[in-house]
Amino acid sequence: MASVQAIPATLPLLSSFQKLELQPSDRKTNIDDAEKQATEQWLYRFTEEDVKLVNKAYEHFESLSVSNNEITQKTFPIAADSTLCRVLNETTQELNSGLGFRVLRGLPVGSWTRAKQISVFAGLSSYVNPKRIANNGSNIVHLRDITNVEADKRPAISVKGQTNGNQVFHQDGFVGIIALLTLGIAETGGLSQLSSVGQTYNELASTRRDIIRELAKPDWKNKYQTQGRPLIHPVGKDQVVSVYSRRPYFGFFGVDQDNEPLPENKHLALDAIHFTAEKSSLDLTLEKGDLEYVNNIVVYHARTSSEDSEKNQRHLIRLWLDNEPQELPESLVADFRTPREGDRWPQEAWD
Repeated sequence: MASVQAIPATLPLLSSFQKLELQPSDRKTNIDDAEKQATEQWLYRFTEEDVKLVNKAYEHFESLSVSNNEITQKTFPIAADSTLCRVLNETTQELNSGLGFRVLRGLPVGSWTRAKQISVFAGLSSYVNPKRIANNGSNIVHLRDITNVEADKRPAISVKGQTNGNQVFHQDGFVGIIALLTLGIAETGGLSQLSSVGQTYNELASTRRDIIRELAKPDWKNKYQTQGRPLIHPVGKDQVVSVYSRRPYFGFFGVDQDNEPLPENKHLALDAIHFTAEKSSLDLTLEKGDLEYVNNIVVYHARTSSEDSEKNQRHLIRLWLDNEPQELPESLVADFRTPREGDRWPQEAWD
């Protein structure tokens, strides 16, 4: 194997990054320390009173006889002076001013119908951000292994979440917030992995500035971005945001396979993000009834491989949300802020 030459830390950064201060080690965005702060910062457990308020809000929504597209804070009302409303508002703050993620634990989803699971998920999420973002017309996507379902009885497999394989660190395109509701857990594996974009940048800026320079070049092209754009962007004086995904360059399961081979330096840069993020990853065991919210452009996310059993199968529902409080570089505003709500709410992964 050829030796890899060490790149001096003094290699100049591109001009747009030269004034960017490294995020201080004591800033709240250091995810590798998050486990110690679980009860104080990123984990909240629903109380009996919270669940009563959720049920009451759902009953009101049901009484209106309207579609899920009409779910708002008005049609899914939670008292403004309640602890639950405060926690949901604090979740938005945590996503934008704290660690960049939060888990709300303990919804009794096992006793609810699928219709109630979906409506409650959308209702609570409307307090985190009211603007939903569709994926090919569907407001939600079911993430579970469907590789054993006959091809003519399921949608095309387009994301790793529809298999039981591991998912490398990535981000979900032009999406502000990723919301997940856990309906079922695998027999083994399937850990949710989170890693800070800021921490990843700090390490690469300190040890491999050639990688930072490559990621910041505006020549990352694929069939979705034919003009090219950088994968990392400076925001303000102390934040980096990222729009990183490997699939547009390598394809997956028959999707996006018609790609030009990447030059070695770009392939290396994509690998560097994954392996650097992995070093400071927080691996979470999500429980049935958990809600997980992630700021998509300041946190990389991944998942370990899993195995289902007859008793336990991994099943999550994903909802994408806008995130107006998150500052964006001007070049990303149009893509992120364009309204994109859909009209479909599939009840299952094979619908």
